[in-house]
Amino acid sequence: EKLEFAILLPLMWKAMLGCPELEQHDYSSMQIGMYGMAPMDAPTLDKLSKVFGCPFTTGSGQTEINGVATVMDTRWVGKKEGNIWGDGSITSDQAVMDDQGNILPPGEIGEVVWRCPQVMLGYYRNEEATREAQAFGWHHSGDIGYIDDDQQFCFVDRKKDIVKSGGENVSSVKVESCILACEGVANVGVIGLPHDHWGEAVTAVVSRKPGAELDEGSIVEHCKTILGGFETPKRVIILDQLPMTATGKVKKHVLREEYAELFANAGK
Repeated sequence: EKLEFAILLPLMWKAMLGCPELEQHDYSSMQIGMYGMAPMDAPTLDKLSKVFGCPFTTGSGQTEINGVATVMDTRWVGKKEGNIWGDGSITSDQAVMDDQGNILPPGEIGEVVWRCPQVMLGYYRNEEATREAQAFGWHHSGDIGYIDDDQQFCFVDRKKDIVKSGGENVSSVKVESCILACEGVANVGVIGLPHDHWGEAVTAVVSRKPGAELDEGSIVEHCKTILGGFETPKRVIILDQLPMTATGKVKKHVLREEYAELFANAGK
């Protein structure tokens, strides 16, 4: 038997691209590749498709409901802008809801919610959290975004990770995707840190690839060419390694604690 399908974290796919023996193997049996848990930059996706000779797609799910509650149809890969997760899977109903429990029409931003037979019974000994997660008869994901005219969910950010800076809501994921395209960047976590003037200052904490030379100024200038002024990081911190979870996510709460005083008395 040969491999036809693989689902890995973005950092795992990227690690494979760095393997010197990668192109010595035959991947003609591969039908589709999939990633999840974090965004993937376009250049990396393009290289993966060329190396493995198959389309790549993404999806999302949660322990509380289903490992793959939403998946992107491969016909949309590379044809839609934004962090598209896709439509509800064959077992899942998907919608976007406001805080009052109203299902929102395409294009309006709210929280993605799901209904499916695999929804958890509840959180162990935490009735309040269970009620919040299952309000209005849907499972609440904590993910913010909108559904487009093709019923594809476009992820904007985790509800808790939206940076509120100068009266604007900044998607940390959008800023991260921009920075990940910079040569030499291995990973990045974008957070909001307390700031006397802005409320929260957009801050990027970056890890470099082995041997890469990065500087804060060049990353900021790159962001200015793509992002709005309110989205561009006020500071970029460069490290050799970021704190990560077992599932490959940046531990943003650790970064917030570590750099909480970065803008103390910064004013403007």
